[in-house]
Amino acid sequence: MDSWWQDLRFGARLWRRNPGVAALGLLTLALGIGANTAIFSVISGVLLEPLPLPQPDQIVIVAESAPKLGFPEFGVSPLNFKDWREQNHVFSGLAASRRRSLTLTGRGQEPAALAGRAVTGDFFRVLGVRPLAGRLLAPHDDQPGGERVVILGSTLWHQRFGGDPGIVNRQITLDGSSYTVVGVAARAFDFPREMMLWVPLGLDYAKESRGMHYLSVIGRLKPGVSLGSARADMAAIAGRLEREHPEHNTGWGMALTGLRELLVGDIRPALVTLQLAVSLVLLIACANVANLLLARMGAREREIAMRAALGAGRLRLARQIVAESVILFVAAGALGLLMALWGTRALIALNPHAIPRAEGIGLDGRVLTYTLLVAVGTGVVCGLLPALAATGGRLVEALRGSGRAVTSDRRGRLARNLLVHGEVALALVLLVGAVLLIESFARLQAVDPGFKPEGVITARLVLPDSRYPDEARRSVFFQQALERVGALPGVQHAALIDRLPLVDGNEIGYVAVEGGPLPKPGEEQSAYGHFVSPDYLRAVRIPLLQGRLFGPQDGAKSSRVVIVNRTLAARLWPGRSPVGQRLIFGSEKYDMKWLVVGVVGDVRIAELAREPEMEAYTPFSQYPLAGGTLVVRTAADPQSVVAPIRRAIQQLDAGLALDNVQTLEQVVSWALGERRVKAVLLGIFAALALLLAAVGVYGVVSYSVTQRVHEIGIRVALGARREELVRMIVRHGMTPVALGLVTGLGGAYAASHLLAGQLYKVDAADPSAYLGAALVLGAVALLANWLPARRATRVDPLTALRSE
Repeated sequence: MDSWWQDLRFGARLWRRNPGVAALGLLTLALGIGANTAIFSVISGVLLEPLPLPQPDQIVIVAESAPKLGFPEFGVSPLNFKDWREQNHVFSGLAASRRRSLTLTGRGQEPAALAGRAVTGDFFRVLGVRPLAGRLLAPHDDQPGGERVVILGSTLWHQRFGGDPGIVNRQITLDGSSYTVVGVAARAFDFPREMMLWVPLGLDYAKESRGMHYLSVIGRLKPGVSLGSARADMAAIAGRLEREHPEHNTGWGMALTGLRELLVGDIRPALVTLQLAVSLVLLIACANVANLLLARMGAREREIAMRAALGAGRLRLARQIVAESVILFVAAGALGLLMALWGTRALIALNPHAIPRAEGIGLDGRVLTYTLLVAVGTGVVCGLLPALAATGGRLVEALRGSGRAVTSDRRGRLARNLLVHGEVALALVLLVGAVLLIESFARLQAVDPGFKPEGVITARLVLPDSRYPDEARRSVFFQQALERVGALPGVQHAALIDRLPLVDGNEIGYVAVEGGPLPKPGEEQSAYGHFVSPDYLRAVRIPLLQGRLFGPQDGAKSSRVVIVNRTLAARLWPGRSPVGQRLIFGSEKYDMKWLVVGVVGDVRIAELAREPEMEAYTPFSQYPLAGGTLVVRTAADPQSVVAPIRRAIQQLDAGLALDNVQTLEQVVSWALGERRVKAVLLGIFAALALLLAAVGVYGVVSYSVTQRVHEIGIRVALGARREELVRMIVRHGMTPVALGLVTGLGGAYAASHLLAGQLYKVDAADPSAYLGAALVLGAVALLANWLPARRATRVDPLTALRSE
């Protein structure tokens, strides 16, 4: 240990004597290590951090599935859920829930719209959650018409009630009704992070229909039961229910997904891709530093030869050189941690909605250990190459001062050329991937969502059943609200839709043409259904293609009318106009007929990357729901009308609050969030790799030229033209670059399958991307060769000859 400590102190002194070289190596490595640490911290927080629940691997999400209808996962029918509970052999418990938005009022504060869930009484038991204060829901709380009780999330408890433990058993006002707070869920259970409270679901199975699918179901597997066994057991139940209830269950199966997979499955490929990308950046940085260390060995060859002559063995010399490398890498790791801290925050800020479990991301012990291992491990590996080169040469000749540099012999040149070859190949793999992802993102960004989001503000508004128990009162309120909001200065259109595209999901209904044969069970066609006010299509500027839009004549007592999109019209009425025809559209039975009065353009409903689906719009006045999203188009900045809209709503009902206020442009932007993060980060990493590769090529050529100053002087003295010398130097320098480009093209093609599933309308083997990336990298490498070659040929021949 004493000799190791001596080596480290000596290495530190050497780096202090060469501050320029040390700074260059330190910055290069810090960029590579910092980028790796930043991405790993995200992976650690999102993928590796255990879920805050006991035995989280036993928790699965159970959904219904209708592949023929295009829904691999769908909501669960309450009656099917009841049968699952009674018939399964693999779950220790099954619980159901549905989204519930509640408005909190009272305590002298502004009304607050809170996101929550209505859950069955065993919901918390199935998850294994413990209370932070009071108790959690129990089966006796979950009865139709039972007592109104509520569980607070710890975030809401702290933010709204100051963390007062005395809130338990007190009354709070939700949606105008009094609820008793019976407990506070532990802080670890604040996921998803928008969940604020939980109330009993209170299912009345006698009033439910098997054809309605709106529940989310979560289950805990019995100890020792695998996910495969659970799927087999539930598939048997699905087959039994299909035979017993063919009118509703034909074609419906089940999909089981682990809770962790549900939370992070979508982002896993992106994180793996980014981790591979930053690993390549680190390898390029390591190759640069290895070349830097090789060059330093050339300046220290007499020192190393003297050490050998005084009795230092080859292993002892190699250990000294490796120790110098480790010092540089550890220092770079410390600097990289600071960069990673900033980079992680910037990454989350880039689009927090695209990163699940973002609140758990940080520089914890796992990340610090990873950084230390990376710094020390790469330091040892990168120190070995110059150590072997420096201790394996002709030390006697170096001691005699023969002019034959130890590290400039054939092995040294080969090592440097191999490093350049590797740098270029790795940089090209990154460049190709970045070009493909950026091109994919650009094409997706150019997709027309079917509406014009500019100048539109949206806000969710839910009416409490206690004050608006029937359709008449809901209809009157929303009509008055739209009139008041529409009269505000700068407002062009004020409208309402039940669920906003790209963010809220949408209701699904079966469709058929009146007078035609009705589909058999399991062969139905489905369409997205929307309930909208007359001005909605104008507010978001969905184009009218045929017929008319909704108007005042389409009221609650008028005949049912519907507007369909282009895709639905083309599938159900190919080659003819559907206007004036009757559409059968409903969630269960084919008994609801609607007169088609118009055809509008297609809208991307679920996500921008999916092709348009069949859609049907019906008047909100003919089916007034308890909640919807206000959609307001303004002539000014959309944010400027938020406060006036809020005042207009509270003038009608002071107990209501706007929720999820956002512009329609933000909705579209968030729909692109994950792909934007990937494209931006991979583009940054590729640019960094390009820069590092250029620096590496420049450094190797500069060092080579420095070693050949005497030769160049002789050539010039003998009459060689400077242009010929430049071509010679560039040709020698571009040889490993050309080989690296060939290898990189092969590596990029081999790695293309990693990106194939993440691209939108871009072929992972697109030759233009490969050619373009190779040309850019080749041009940069050519410039990096030309600059030192041009500088070398300007050296005075007499000065060059004297230097020998």
